[in-house]
Amino acid sequence: MHVLITGGTGLIGAALCQSLALKDAKLTVLTRDIQKAKHLLPINGVHFIEQLAQIKPDDQFDVVVNLAGAPIAKSWTQDYQLTIQHSRIALTQSLVKALGTLTTPPKVFVSGSAIGFYGPQGNDELSESGAFNPSFSHTLCQAWEEAANEATRLGIRVVNLRTGVVLSKKGGALAKMRLLFSLGLGGPVGSGEQWMSWVHHDDIVNIIQFCIQEEIQGPVNATAPNPVTNKTFAQTYGKVLHRPAILPMPAWFLRLVMGQMAEELLLTGQRVVPSKLIDAGFLFAYPELQGALTKTG
Repeated sequence: MHVLITGGTGLIGAALCQSLALKDAKLTVLTRDIQKAKHLLPINGVHFIEQLAQIKPDDQFDVVVNLAGAPIAKSWTQDYQLTIQHSRIALTQSLVKALGTLTTPPKVFVSGSAIGFYGPQGNDELSESGAFNPSFSHTLCQAWEEAANEATRLGIRVVNLRTGVVLSKKGGALAKMRLLFSLGLGGPVGSGEQWMSWVHHDDIVNIIQFCIQEEIQGPVNATAPNPVTNKTFAQTYGKVLHRPAILPMPAWFLRLVMGQMAEELLLTGQRVVPSKLIDAGFLFAYPELQGALTKTG
């Protein structure tokens, strides 16, 4: 199996590359810096390219996994919003255009998205057909998915991976929280009543491979089956670290420092359930938060 991957040096992409390499997959990774990528992905036999123009019509990819995108957890200035959009939407459009030049298109295209597609929500459970609320995160994810869905015109099965908060000991959200919680200075964000839909690092890697293998398509909620409120998350993480977790992060401070990003990603949330994965028979290694946090440390 030959897999073309964008975002292969990121938190999810690097682990996916390692997992696929162990299964003897042939890997081609699109990267902006080949030397840096070789350092981050010390895997024998990986072919690195810096431009989509390096893809030739007679190249044969069985699978394309599109995970590239600028970091989202930063202040959303007007300029940075454009950066976020360009790094996802424009790249995906260019990628699909490149796939259209191939003599033999790939069978499946797994493309990144996020549960931000649903926008700020309340307590209602959201399956893949759940309603959305207007917001920057929804507009971003909708356009990102629409760009990926253009690949269906080439006869390619498309999966839009709506990923939740990834829990990993290698980086991501927990890396930003760990020190405060370890010092007993962690706690709920704002009211703590907003929902957090999360997924363990190992599970998200397995979800992508499951979507490659199974006849699943369209939006897929890549989250664990048991979302929790932010308050429950804080209490559980404190319990795992044997530290108190009672100091709240004031909403007004987050709005002052992070603006719109704080409002959409930290102070509101979504109660997402992975209905398609459950119906298709995917088995989560970490369906419960405490087990997932215990594993990540």
